[in-house]
Amino acid sequence: MNRDRPLEVTILSTYLSFPYGMAATNRVRLLARAMNEAGVRVRVLVMQASDRPPHVENTEVRGTYCGVPFEYACGTTLRHDSFVMRRLIELRGWATGAARLVQSRRRGELDAVYLWFTSQRHSPDRSVYLALLRALGVPVVIELNERPWPMRDDRRLFERVLSPITGVAGAVAISRLLEEWARAEAARLRRPFTVMSVPIVVDVDELEPESYPETGEPLFVFAGAPEYDQALRFVFSAMEHVWREFPECRLVVTGTRASDPASRRLQEEARQGAWDERLTLAGYLERPELLRLYARARGLLVPLFDDVRSAARFPTKIGEYLASARPVVTNAVGEIPRYFEDGVNGLVCPPGDAAAFGERLLELLRDPLRAAAIGRAGRELAERRFHYALYGEELRRGFTEAASRGAR
Repeated sequence: MNRDRPLEVTILSTYLSFPYGMAATNRVRLLARAMNEAGVRVRVLVMQASDRPPHVENTEVRGTYCGVPFEYACGTTLRHDSFVMRRLIELRGWATGAARLVQSRRRGELDAVYLWFTSQRHSPDRSVYLALLRALGVPVVIELNERPWPMRDDRRLFERVLSPITGVAGAVAISRLLEEWARAEAARLRRPFTVMSVPIVVDVDELEPESYPETGEPLFVFAGAPEYDQALRFVFSAMEHVWREFPECRLVVTGTRASDPASRRLQEEARQGAWDERLTLAGYLERPELLRLYARARGLLVPLFDDVRSAARFPTKIGEYLASARPVVTNAVGEIPRYFEDGVNGLVCPPGDAAAFGERLLELLRDPLRAAAIGRAGRELAERRFHYALYGEELRRGFTEAASRGAR
């Protein structure tokens, strides 16, 4: 690698929405900006189309966002209705993506790949691209933001013998549990390995905190996703405690899409009266509307559970919650005790106890002045620990170290 020029990194993903989307998109966007501002030349290469009509946010096949070039290798941002056309578009994405990597390497514009293929399950495309990058001599750094397949009880045969860090030079870990797992796995395999510890990130400058809503209709927000069915039912159970004292309080759940089967199931349950009418399934909100909703809320909810999945992950939305200066209500699992002090910069209760969670929500409604103070302290936490620009130099050093060792 020529050290007289900037490091060049390609963020490579499968079905990532870019530059607009949900949690994964926000993290990619901010980490790319952090590296770019630290002097790394970063580009984003997305293999497959992810936007589903009628809600389409991404329309440009290639472009530049905040100084970061991006491209959809499949030639479209939209998932086609036809099964056959989807397969053809996928083939184009895989082939064009591989060609782009080869071209970049030959031009001397590819020092490392930041791989955003899931490590929760092994997939053939992951192995194919790792083999290609190894043949090109390109080192790979993976993203670890969920439990990897060795932590699962239902591992498949191939997952029992193959490690997620096989053929990989490093990892970006979102939590201490994942950081420690990666280091232990590298030691077990007796190989040099770079681990970068980068927690949730947020652009605190994007959110200008508004005054806490001490009057008016009380409102709580859970920015979830339809697959988090357990979390939604837990929050609803907690709200039943709230409604006994504050029957006018509303719960708004975001993140559901009309095109998503799990979302349609939740919406159908709501239409059939399975959910209280004070629950609103707001659907997928564009970012400005979502941030306005946060500003109206008395509290923002992040239920976590006493399991390895919750312990390993660190929900990206927590950073945005904190930056909005609204109190975060969550459970003492994983990274939460590391950053939060109950009653100071958030409200933290034991996992699995819906009544305790509901009581924390009641505390916010009973004492708006205290709630506002907790929200302000949470905002200070975001500024001090989670602003994306804090991690640019660590990422630059880590990717430089991984690139210096070459492909594994």
